[in-house]
Amino acid sequence: MTLRSRYLLFSIPVLIGALAAIVLIGGPIVETPLLDREGERLERELDLAESVLSTGVGLSPDPAVVALELAARLGTRVTLVAPDGTVLGDSGVPGGDVTNMANHAGRPEIQAALEGRDEMVRRFSATVGEELVYGAVLTEFAGGPVVLRLGLSLAPVQGAIESQRRLVYLVAALGLLLLLGGASMLARGFTRSTESLERGVHALADGAFDSLPPSENLSADLQPLGQALERVAGEFRGRMRELEGERAEVLALVDSIAEGVIALTVDARVFRMNRAARDFLEVTQPVPFAPIGTLVRNPGLRDFLEESVLLPLPPREFEMGGRHLLTSAHLLDDGGAVITLLDVSELRRMEKIRRDFVANASHELKTPLTSMRGFAETLLDGDTPEPLQQEFLNSIRKNTIRLQNLVDDLLDLSRLEAGAWTIVEEEVEVAPVAREAWKEIGLLDTEAPIRFSIQGDGVALGDSRALQQIFRNLFDNALRFTPEGGSLEVTIEPRGPELRVSVRDDGVGIPSTSLPRIFERFYRVDAGRDRGAGGTGLGLAIVRHLVQSMGGEVGAQSQLGQGTEIHFTLPRVEGG
Repeated sequence: MTLRSRYLLFSIPVLIGALAAIVLIGGPIVETPLLDREGERLERELDLAESVLSTGVGLSPDPAVVALELAARLGTRVTLVAPDGTVLGDSGVPGGDVTNMANHAGRPEIQAALEGRDEMVRRFSATVGEELVYGAVLTEFAGGPVVLRLGLSLAPVQGAIESQRRLVYLVAALGLLLLLGGASMLARGFTRSTESLERGVHALADGAFDSLPPSENLSADLQPLGQALERVAGEFRGRMRELEGERAEVLALVDSIAEGVIALTVDARVFRMNRAARDFLEVTQPVPFAPIGTLVRNPGLRDFLEESVLLPLPPREFEMGGRHLLTSAHLLDDGGAVITLLDVSELRRMEKIRRDFVANASHELKTPLTSMRGFAETLLDGDTPEPLQQEFLNSIRKNTIRLQNLVDDLLDLSRLEAGAWTIVEEEVEVAPVAREAWKEIGLLDTEAPIRFSIQGDGVALGDSRALQQIFRNLFDNALRFTPEGGSLEVTIEPRGPELRVSVRDDGVGIPSTSLPRIFERFYRVDAGRDRGAGGTGLGLAIVRHLVQSMGGEVGAQSQLGQGTEIHFTLPRVEGG
């Protein structure tokens, strides 16, 4: 017989005996006699109180006073209750004031007394703040029926029970100590080997593969088990290395993709969330297995994610934090779901730009073409007076020039957006470029001369052709919306590493509501007036693209009737 067998044969009966002693001795044997004794005492006290109450000798006619007197004699809580449950007197209430006490008709001991039964009820009393055992009897007082209830405190009994219980526990603990001592004496070597092997196995489960004790250091009974565990540890080590490598590769792959991925458990908790998903949902680092509803602020997206673990849902698009997220859900066979979030904001923006461009370009082309067709058809009729013919031909020429300007601006804008316009960085003196651009504009438009001036100078790092195009477009706008005799001023001033250039006129100005949109393609503050002035609605959009392509920023300030200022920045050449 092995040592392990002898250990089991000795320890099992002793363990069973100790547990049986705890259950049998610590329970009914300790509590039952004490509780029975208190019940008998309560019955005696109840009989005595009933006798005193029924005779009424020496008692006050006031039930509240009687309750206090009986309690003083018996050392128990005394309550007098009318048959309808109204409390007439109670020694457990400070001063005997029972006006705020609840009706006691529902108390089990009161109901038993009214039915003529003897029933002891053990219950915690909120009035006196301790556990009591109650008994009640129906008797007479002052010529009428009344229920006499006594409440006996169980605090002394509970103290005695606790003392007996501690004694039983102490005996059981001594028995268990004897058991452990005997087992240690019989199988000390076996126990040490078992504990050492157990510690090694626990450490192995935590990833410490070299924690198993050498099998030759174990007892003879455990050496085969130790050798088997060493083989398992070696295989486990190799497999864990493979899994860790694969896991690291998968996590790196999932975190590196631009599409957000969320793995949800069957109860909609986050099992895994990659970096893109955290960015989309603006979550720093979610608590493991946090409910997805606590991480998502968008109500529609939150409902979609919570429903995705229950039902197959079609893809839906949500707008969150300025992003358009195309969300798809895939149910897993074992429960839960995998959610993918695709940022389609740029796609939606491009779609809107395309729609707006087609609509605006079609409208801009249709207007002059319609006018030209109408004038041409009128001229073809052959009976148009000579002065009117000349007027129609001038209108056709004007609309042709407008179409040519529109096509030129569209081609310039297309080249800029497609990256076909290559910026050549060079040191450019800004003031001479502005003067050259004004000369070109002045030659093209002499009907509305305005005063022109340049303040300051500086050398910028940019493209002279692009800068000249910027000035031409800004000057052209100023000439169209500045009345005759007005002024146009160009201010050039260095500001740290940048050169700030502003073009200010004292023309009609721009409403504050329209100011944020003036750099959009085809946007006009007053479409009818701008078309009449020959504008294409693309000049400021071209200015914005050219400035940004040279590394600068563009902005505008204006008030109605007080003129407009368009300002932009360019990289500044030190010393220029």
